[in-house]
Amino acid sequence: MTETRRLQLHLGKCIEDLDKLHNVDFKSKRATMLCKTAQKLFETAEEAREKGDEEYSYVQYMKYLRVVSYISKDKDYTKDKTYFNSMIGTKNPNKAIDAAENLKNSLIVRYKKEEQAQRLQDIKENELIKQKIDENRKKAMETVVVSDPHGVPGLEEVTIKSEQLYTLLKSGKLKVMIMDARPGKDYIESHINHPACISVPQECISPGQSAHVLEQSLPAASKPVWAERASMDIIIMLDWNSSAFIPGMTLHLLKTILLKWDVKVQYSRQPLALSGGYEDWLLKYPAFTTNPQVIPPSQESMLDDIMLDGIDYPNFSDLSPPPAPVSRVNKPGEPAVDRSSKSAALALYSERARGVQTLLEQQERIEDTSLTLEMERLKAEQDWEDVRQHREVEQRDEMRAMYKLREQEIISQLMQLENKQYDMEQENLSLREQLEEYQRREKEEAEKLAESIVKASEDVSVDEDVQVAAAASRARIAAVRAQRDALDRRREALETERKRKLAEARAKRKPGREDDGDAYMGSPTDSPGATGLNRSQSSPNIAKVSSDEDESTAPQFDRSTKPPPPKMAPSCELHQRDFQPVWGDVGRGLTGLKNLGNTCYMNSIIQCLNNTAILFTYFCNGQYLEHINRSHSTRGAIAEELAAVVRALWSGQYRFIAAKDLRNEVGKHQRAFRGSEQQDSHEFLTILMDWLHLDLQFTIKPPHKETLGASERAWHEYTKSKESLVLRLFYGQIRSTVRCTVCLANSPTYDSFSNLSLELPPHSARCTLADCLNLYLNGETIPGWNCPNCKEKRDAVKKLDISRLPPVLVIHFKRFYVDPKEYMCNAYRKKQTYIDFPLEDLDMRQFSLDCPGNPLYNLYAVSNHYGSMEGGHYTAYCKSSVYGKWYKYDDHLVTEIPASEVRSSAAYILFYTSCTRS
Repeated sequence: MTETRRLQLHLGKCIEDLDKLHNVDFKSKRATMLCKTAQKLFETAEEAREKGDEEYSYVQYMKYLRVVSYISKDKDYTKDKTYFNSMIGTKNPNKAIDAAENLKNSLIVRYKKEEQAQRLQDIKENELIKQKIDENRKKAMETVVVSDPHGVPGLEEVTIKSEQLYTLLKSGKLKVMIMDARPGKDYIESHINHPACISVPQECISPGQSAHVLEQSLPAASKPVWAERASMDIIIMLDWNSSAFIPGMTLHLLKTILLKWDVKVQYSRQPLALSGGYEDWLLKYPAFTTNPQVIPPSQESMLDDIMLDGIDYPNFSDLSPPPAPVSRVNKPGEPAVDRSSKSAALALYSERARGVQTLLEQQERIEDTSLTLEMERLKAEQDWEDVRQHREVEQRDEMRAMYKLREQEIISQLMQLENKQYDMEQENLSLREQLEEYQRREKEEAEKLAESIVKASEDVSVDEDVQVAAAASRARIAAVRAQRDALDRRREALETERKRKLAEARAKRKPGREDDGDAYMGSPTDSPGATGLNRSQSSPNIAKVSSDEDESTAPQFDRSTKPPPPKMAPSCELHQRDFQPVWGDVGRGLTGLKNLGNTCYMNSIIQCLNNTAILFTYFCNGQYLEHINRSHSTRGAIAEELAAVVRALWSGQYRFIAAKDLRNEVGKHQRAFRGSEQQDSHEFLTILMDWLHLDLQFTIKPPHKETLGASERAWHEYTKSKESLVLRLFYGQIRSTVRCTVCLANSPTYDSFSNLSLELPPHSARCTLADCLNLYLNGETIPGWNCPNCKEKRDAVKKLDISRLPPVLVIHFKRFYVDPKEYMCNAYRKKQTYIDFPLEDLDMRQFSLDCPGNPLYNLYAVSNHYGSMEGGHYTAYCKSSVYGKWYKYDDHLVTEIPASEVRSSAAYILFYTSCTRS
């Protein structure tokens, strides 16, 4: 839009004024009506922009975006997003955002120019007003001068006589202020009897002082009159006996303060000094003083300090009449001195010495004052520059963080949409296979029917109804084939369009920059063999911090089930706990977690544990404090930091927080979690469970082993009479039985687990949770097993059974595997298998022995992994025990989702809780 087409600014003076105008009152909360309102606002904004009314267009765009934001949170919108997006317009929100941002930048520039123009206009008006005031004052002064020869001195004069001041005060035609610069005690003792005579104490005046600072030190009675100095026609200054403004002296310093350092006041003329000072006024007009009996201070005598050589002091007894004076002609330029007068000689030498000393003191004082002022000016300029740069850096950092957060949200949403698209393709493929099977059966039935008709036609004439039925069957087959072809064409068109949009979205992605670590591909490892999960695309790459701390002993687990962790950067030092909360009124347990640099794997697990009802109650009511174990290597710090995070998440007063202290504490004890590279959420969960168990241990009375069965005996040997709530909630037991195929002898062993890691059926795009459990528990042949009964190597069968079911059953799917084609490079791949798992009533009786407790489980949390080994992102789906609804926890974003979206090919870890029997 060109400059000439833009209308004049009329709605405000700054962008903040416009921001107050785009509030919307949502009286109608129906999403359909709001969609119509949004469309009208968008059209109004477009029309205003075409007309050149940038202010009104910006306000309408912002109103439109507010309405769209409100609609996106409506329940009806979440049920049918396609319908509402078509009503709003799929491209309109992005177009409105871009237009509003461009209009805002343009308006800010225009408001700034408008403000500068207004300032120039105000300055010009003030100059005109000052000129008129000066002209009026000059006329008044000329009138006084003409009418009275003892009136106002000329503009070039710097002093005023007592007679002139008396005339001015008596006439009252001009406003006169008298500033008495004598010491404060002298002013109190006696001063000129005039209402506008104030005391400016000599002890309060110093070089380099501003008028504002001087005003603070004035007596209280002088401040009201001092404040009126700008309206005065003449300002008179006086001390005891000065007749001029001598540089370095009190009157000169006071005059400098008024003319140079009084930025708020523009004086009509420079101040005047009272010739002869207060001593002369007291001598001539004692009736116009408050105390005419005051005695002026005497001049210090220097007679005793000066030694005069060559001067004879005659004896009074030898005095004789003085001889006749001898006339002496002075040389040109030689001062005339009466050498017969001793007092005249002393006064001459004293005056010369005093003049030189005054000049030296004046020069030194001026140099010191000038140097001080220059240093203060340079310091002030440097402070101003530092403040300006700091403010610009803060604004850039805030904008960069805002755009980076938005970029993370878009990329995370893109990865989740890709995963949903994959699930839809798999479901479509399954439906297509079913359709083909149905068509095959229809074709076989039609062929059999045709054969029967042909055979019947050979014997008897074909009945008309039979012919009609055959024709209808053939027509139905043709229609089914046509429908299938149409579906294939539509699916191919949708797939082509999806790939095109995906390519455009990826092309628009900002390239990585080295300064802020915006690379979204995985970071290379130090060695070819150290391959692991690469950094997530959901967060910026935070700089690594080096450290020489030794790695603490961590629980062991089977790393073959997932990629080995890459080399990590050391953690930073522990600092005072600070959640950096963003305030917001949300439901209890619906607070998000800020991504601190590829910590989405940690955020996902924390949210799953946070929705474990018994565990968050245990942390929120403070019961865990009774079980803190300080003897373990972590000294209870892991449990304390997790408890603090859980309490903050359940406070209901934060939109999201940052679990920095928990992350730092975890990094202190496990090097893999110190850096800013992506990690495996299952690995983090396994280590965290063991840490929490050790941090919250308490001792129980050991049972009598003679009365225990093999499973219970093995369990108590594992716990060693030290249990915890974490152990009782999450830990179960597996019985491994090896049976000889020859003598059929059994050799059982027992192992504990905090989660079950299940293999996925090979070469299968879809499977069920039961398929994975059966694959895990089914027997496998072990060749060359040393049979303790046969005393020889025999083939044996190994069978697994769950001998102890925990109240909270955690199931992990082994999605990551080493590609056999690239085995030497240790390259990992991910299985995108869609697993159908129940949300309610998972019956574990068929997969376990006769275990005590409830074998029925309900799903309450899922840790999801999107993407691939080159870059991934973790989220969590959790069912709130308070609201009974499912929510998606995507780092700092928490949104409600329908239960139908919980199952997906991104499911990585399932959290089941045993339900109470009715």
